[in-house]
Amino acid sequence: MQTIGFIGVGNIGMVICKHLIDSGHKVLGYRRSSLAGFEKIGGIAAKSPADVGSQADIVFSCLPGGSALDEVVTGPNGLLKNTRKGQVVAELGSHPIAVKERQVARFAEKGVAFIDGEVSGTPGMVMAKKAPIYLAGDTEACKKLEPTVKTFADVCLYLGRLSSSGIGLLTRNGAGLNHRVEHQTCPLLGSFKVTSRRKRGRCSDKSCEHRRFAE
Repeated sequence: MQTIGFIGVGNIGMVICKHLIDSGHKVLGYRRSSLAGFEKIGGIAAKSPADVGSQADIVFSCLPGGSALDEVVTGPNGLLKNTRKGQVVAELGSHPIAVKERQVARFAEKGVAFIDGEVSGTPGMVMAKKAPIYLAGDTEACKKLEPTVKTFADVCLYLGRLSSSGIGLLTRNGAGLNHRVEHQTCPLLGSFKVTSRRKRGRCSDKSCEHRRFAE
């Protein structure tokens, strides 16, 4: 099993980590406050983001804002200090697209893929594995993430390359909270449009074979 890192072990992060640990992964966690609860579920407390980066094959983070993400990435003990070529880093928090885009170049210099992710749901939904996870970024890196994501989510939807028309558009339309994704891969970034909370939404490009949402 891979070693997974998680930075920002909050309400949603704790539940995700529990699923990962229960699936047999070694999980390293970091946050500024106490990690006693995380250790009780079998997690290993890390000393810093750099400590996570030095040991984990995949790193997830779920941080409260752009400044927190910048600090975790570029701070004195940030991820960039110890990241390794071939790693994948995925931020699952909701931030302006520019915040996530600037991380891509930073990690690319180290041979690391940075993925834009979103958790569409509450901690309770994550516990039941009913909160869809959206990913955008490098295709191969997202494929590498998918088996790990599937340990804590029934649905993992790839939305294509990181772009201002991507995940934010889909989540603002409320797709994740109100629909089950029937087809789990669509490369047409920004082409989904949910027509109603209770009706079927469709990809706006009829040539796409992965085009349906269903309740």
